[in-house]
Formats: sequence, structure tokens, C-alpha cells
Amino acid sequence: MNNVHLVMQGKGGVGKSLAAVLVAQYLQSLGGKVICADTDPVNATFAQYKSLDVAHVEIAKDGNVIQSKFDPLIEMIVQTDADFVIDNGSATFLPLTKYLAENDIYQIMSEHGKKVFVHSVLTGGQAKTDTYNGFAELLGKVNQYAKVVVWENEFWGPVEYEGHPITSTKLFKESDRAGKIAGIVKIVDRSQSDAFVEDMKKMTSNHMTLADVNASEEFNFLAKNRLKKIVDSVFVELSQVKW
Repeated sequence: MNNVHLVMQGKGGVGKSLAAVLVAQYLQSLGGKVICADTDPVNATFAQYKSLDVAHVEIAKDGNVIQSKFDPLIEMIVQTDADFVIDNGSATFLPLTKYLAENDIYQIMSEHGKKVFVHSVLTGGQAKTDTYNGFAELLGKVNQYAKVVVWENEFWGPVEYEGHPITSTKLFKESDRAGKIAGIVKIVDRSQSDAFVEDMKKMTSNHMTLADVNASEEFNFLAKNRLKKIVDSVFVELSQVKW
């Protein structure tokens, strides 16, 4: 335990908060203490998951990261024996990556016994190029004190570039050889099943974890089983990441 998970992507609406929610649930399933925070100044979706007790932390003003607001969060992270999951907004992606690099935040966390993992969501469809560019930008700012976890969200189609998976791209291969990649997590496309899609939409729109779903009377047995299958499949992928 004692890992720091930063979910960052320059493109909004691609499943970033979903990744944060799944990581938080996975860490909870391991039995450790998990502290969650949402720094998105526009769409604080992660903060709406009440059962995860997510703190909403204001870190920006007029699109700029205010160091005096972000510093206290960093200080709490290095002083607290727990895992952290922090979801960050697309609106502050560039200034935040710059802040983390220029202030040696990854190194500071490492020196205080924290392993840092930056989660980047890639998609197919119209946002494919934007998410790839965000991934590239992130890799350019991450140093030896942090590793990147790649999320392939297939909801809008296969995450492929010129017919090849992300692992075949020059960017991924070079980053992997440099030790910057910790692993890949795939959210499998289940759009061919309307039941899976509707159940997932109902769970996420109501900002519910799997535990919330299981305790709710709004979901029948089959719906709960389908959602468990989705979450369990992601947990298997997360268990294979090189933490």
C-alpha cells in the first residue's frame, strides 16, 4: 500500500472518473486505507461518489493551478499512511502536469515512500487522437519517479492506431523500454449487449459503487451479476499491473 494514483487526461468525457472509481474500489478490496480526492474544477464527478467519501479539492483558478491550494494536498499525501486516488480535470491537465514536473512532486513523493502511478485513459472513436495526444503529453512530463498505467476504454470502439493496438506504437514501445509503463487495463466493449450498457449507465449516472449496487433494491439479481462481471474483469486487469 502507500501508493498514489493520479488519474489524468487532457480530453474530458472519456471515462477518467470511472477509472478513478474502479481503482478506489480495487484498492478497498485489498483491505487497505484509501483516501480519495477530486480536483476537477468543472465536472467533479468523482466527488459525487458518496460511499467513497471523496474530498473535492479546489486547486485552480481561471485555468491555472494555484500552488498554494495544491501544496496542502501534497503535504497530506506524504504525511499519511494510506493509498490515495486523485481524479483530475481535463481543464487543468496541462498546468497540473507542468506543476508536478517543475516542483519535483513525483520525486518528493518517492522520497517519502510513495509509489506514484499516473493513469491515462485512451479511447477509440472521435476522441482517439485527443486521448493519444494527452497520453503523449503525460509521458513527456513523467520521470523515473512515476509510472503510467494505460487504460483502454473500448466503449467507443477498439483503441487502435492505423489498425494496430497501442502497444505497437513507437511511443508506447519507447516508453515501455524506458520503464515508464506499469501496465494496461482494458475496459472491454460490451455495447452489443443492451442489458450491460443500461446497467452500467444506471450505476454510473447514480454515482454508485458495486457495493452500493449490491445494497440497492433498484437493481435485480441479474443486473447485479452483470455489473459484478464488469467490475471483476477490471479488477483482474488491475491485479496484473506491476505495482
